[in-house]
Amino acid sequence: MGGFTFYGSCGDDTATVEESHFETAAHPRGTIEVPRFKTLVYIMKHFPHIITNTPEETILDRAESSSLSKAVLIFQVGWFCTNCVSRRFQGLPLCLLEVSTAVHAFCTLFTYFVWWSKPLNIAAPTLLRDKDAQEVYALLKCSHEEYDEALEVAKKQAEGDSSAPTGSHSSAKIVLAANALQHLLPTPERPPLQPGFKEPDNTLVPGNFSNKSTHGYIIPILYSLVHSLYSAVYFSAYNVNFPTPLERLLWRYASFVVVFSVPVGLAMLFVSMLLSELMNSGLIYVMIFLTPAVHMVASGFLMAESLRQLFFLDSTAYQLPSWSNYWPHLS
Repeated sequence: MGGFTFYGSCGDDTATVEESHFETAAHPRGTIEVPRFKTLVYIMKHFPHIITNTPEETILDRAESSSLSKAVLIFQVGWFCTNCVSRRFQGLPLCLLEVSTAVHAFCTLFTYFVWWSKPLNIAAPTLLRDKDAQEVYALLKCSHEEYDEALEVAKKQAEGDSSAPTGSHSSAKIVLAANALQHLLPTPERPPLQPGFKEPDNTLVPGNFSNKSTHGYIIPILYSLVHSLYSAVYFSAYNVNFPTPLERLLWRYASFVVVFSVPVGLAMLFVSMLLSELMNSGLIYVMIFLTPAVHMVASGFLMAESLRQLFFLDSTAYQLPSWSNYWPHLS
């Protein structure tokens, strides 16, 4: 979210955009630099003391939407969900657009519950600009040659060499970077390499398929299960009145595709990673790219059919169920 940023410059930057550890962002007082994800992980691993201790009250104060507005929306969405359930119990038909909306309504209720206190669109990030933060910032701004020079200066300082830093190439950036490296001696870890370079090891992050541990597979599997449960609401329109029998059949097929395409595609991806001989044949590539295409076509049909059925609704579709009348709502 760009919650922690650096502000300032440490001399001429020699790194290109691809090699940089930062992304620039606009700020009223100038340009600030937001650490990339792997850079932030590196800072939290080796220099956690520079991370400002932000009170919980400050984080909650940055939430743009109040609890009252969230509560009103939850009551309104809850009324809609109750309306859909009561229609099914009372034998009243559901139009396809209500079914498609219910898919998002159930997800909205859960999302607002777990994100009740989540800040939104932080415009004023927390600037890391004390002395230790400036030393880490200078270290991250060093090129490969400057890093090696700063490491030599740090080793000389650790040995008590009064001549360090010396040389015409020594600068304020080198001195600051050397002070930061003293916290990592005797075997400091070089800052993470950015895309375009070979990484020394894999960082354990959600969705990182290159990680061979079991943690790299749990999150994608959970994603696929949540998606299947999220899309299973389409099955509630299995016997809804359609304009034609063909459209009813296509709706059923499209519902199966939307619900099971993600787990099937994920399973094929795992198979391709375990069985290298399938990768060489090229067949698995066709299946991996074909599954998202079929999913998109099926999702498009469900949305288009939801709008088309509005012109062929039965008169009972306009009857209001009795249960939802007792739920506070805006109509």
